[in-house]
Amino acid sequence: MSKAATVTENPINTYACQVTSITPLSKDTFQVELVSPDGTTLNYQAGQYLQLELDVNRDGAFHSLSYSIANRFNPEQPRRLQLFIQNSSDFAEKVLTRLAELKETNVNIAVTLPMGRAFLQTDLGLIHVLIAAGSGISKIKCLTEEILEQQPDADVNIYWSNKNVGDFYLLDEFQRWVTQYKHLNFTAILESASADWPGRSGYIYQVIKEDFDDLKGVQAYLCGSPQMVYGTIDQLKSRGLKEAACYSDVFEYAPRDQKIAI
Repeated sequence: MSKAATVTENPINTYACQVTSITPLSKDTFQVELVSPDGTTLNYQAGQYLQLELDVNRDGAFHSLSYSIANRFNPEQPRRLQLFIQNSSDFAEKVLTRLAELKETNVNIAVTLPMGRAFLQTDLGLIHVLIAAGSGISKIKCLTEEILEQQPDADVNIYWSNKNVGDFYLLDEFQRWVTQYKHLNFTAILESASADWPGRSGYIYQVIKEDFDDLKGVQAYLCGSPQMVYGTIDQLKSRGLKEAACYSDVFEYAPRDQKIAI
C-alpha cells in the first residue's frame, strides 16, 4: 500500500528570516513570502504551521503569531516559506503593516517551526477529503501540493467555504490541478446563496453529504474554527466518518471539552 512518506517529526528551530514580498491575493488577503538565512534548509512537513515573533506595535512587546505554512517543502527552494494573512481586524492590519516595514528595511524576523501534529501522515491509497473554511485554505493548499508530489493519482476531494465571492483567491490554481490530475476534485462553497455565485452554497457538511453516501475509510484533514471542525465531523459521522481518521490543529489548541468556550 502507498503511504505518506513524511511521517517522522522534525526538531523545532528558530530562524532569522527576511520578508521578501507581500502580494495581495484579494481585497483582504495577502501572500507573504519569507526566506531563511543562506545555507539553511527548513525542515517541516505539509500541514504544519510556524510562529512569528513580531513587535507589532513597535513598543518592544513581541507577539507570538501562528500561521499555517502554505507551500510544501521544495528541495530546490529549501529556504522558502509562504503564508496567507487575512486583514480581518485592526490587529491583523497592524501585523501586515509591520511586516511591510520589515521588508523595506531588510530587518529579520524570528520564525519558529515546525509546529503542529496534523501534518500529512495518511495512506495515500485511501480516499482523502480536505476541508477548509476561509483562510484555512493555506494548510489545505500545502497538503494538496505534497499529496500530488508523492502520489499524483491519489483520490483527493477538496472543499473550500467562504462568506464572500471575492474570498476565493485560489480558484484558478485549484482548477488547474483539477484539469491536470484526473482523481482530484475541488468544490468551492459560498456560505449563502447569491445571484453572483453560480457554484454551490450552504454548510460544508451539507455539500459533502450530497457528494458522499459513505465516508467509511476516508481520511479527512480540516482547517477552520473549532466550531466548524467539530461541527463538520459530528455531522458527517452519520455517513461513516471516524474522528480517528480526521486531522486538525484544532484537536491540539481547542480540545472537545473546551470547544464551547472558544
